[in-house]
Amino acid sequence: MNLDKCNWLNDAFNKINFNNLPHGIIINGPAGIGKKILAKAISEKIINNFAVDNNETITNLINKNNHPDLYMLDKDKILLKDIRRQKKDSSTWDDEKGFNDVVSFLTLTPSISKNKVVCMLNADTMNVYAQNALLKSLEEPAPHSYVIMTTSRSKSLNQTIYSRCRVINLPIISASDIDAWLSANGLSDYSSYDFPSYSTPFSILENIQSEKENSYKEFIGLITDFLSEKTDQSQAIKSFGDLEVSFIEKINFVIEFLKIILKSKVTGESLSGKYNFFNRSTFSNLKISNIISDLNNLRNDFYEVSSINETHVLNYYFSELKQSIKQ
Repeated sequence: MNLDKCNWLNDAFNKINFNNLPHGIIINGPAGIGKKILAKAISEKIINNFAVDNNETITNLINKNNHPDLYMLDKDKILLKDIRRQKKDSSTWDDEKGFNDVVSFLTLTPSISKNKVVCMLNADTMNVYAQNALLKSLEEPAPHSYVIMTTSRSKSLNQTIYSRCRVINLPIISASDIDAWLSANGLSDYSSYDFPSYSTPFSILENIQSEKENSYKEFIGLITDFLSEKTDQSQAIKSFGDLEVSFIEKINFVIEFLKIILKSKVTGESLSGKYNFFNRSTFSNLKISNIISDLNNLRNDFYEVSSINETHVLNYYFSELKQSIKQ
């Protein structure tokens, strides 16, 4: 998919002053907002030597990830060796490209373009060592070299990295705009209401394509059965654990649910549809707020620790929900 089909990305691209572009760019926004699409579009503009019109040959090379002056680093977790090749570590040398790390690539002379670009997705997964290794390339950039990073968490990188980069924060997309985008892409059978409010266009598309579009509805159903005592805690946790979504997404589901019922109580607005059952619920606003805060902290800690016992965590929070929300 390209920029033309994503007006929010096209708007962000058109606001960039390519006549005064720093060597580092950070694109920040939630998962599924289209950061990779925007990063590739910016990369193509730079590799095309900032020409107004795209070059079809360059576009094809980039789409096939075969352009010699573009290094696309797309990993779930970025390690120190991905940024800077370690001595005596032959695994970081690529016989075809002659490099397999960011710093080595940036020191090479451009091959067929005037510029070189590293496009680093999920840059917020870099640990402190990887970030420190990247800093020199940003503080003393090689001529005609650029680093484009995407992050899903703001302020997740070293402050010095931010000071050397231009940050592009992609906006939250309204439910009506998501519905219009779904309709324009032949998905008018679906509505933003079918998904959590934090959902983004491409996260919705991914859920539809992987047949997970009912996961959040299933969660609301199982939490309703649990709090109405139709199922016990062990059954509820097993059903929740069986949902084919990530642990972080499960935590997001719980936070979304708690925010919706808390907002309803604070504003006095009645809940409808799948939330209708919780109009009869009673709970302490402070207690629900504290659970939301704890879950947000847990979500942040997830990126800092090596492993989390999912069953133990769910047991604890389902107990908290049972004690906090009464019918």
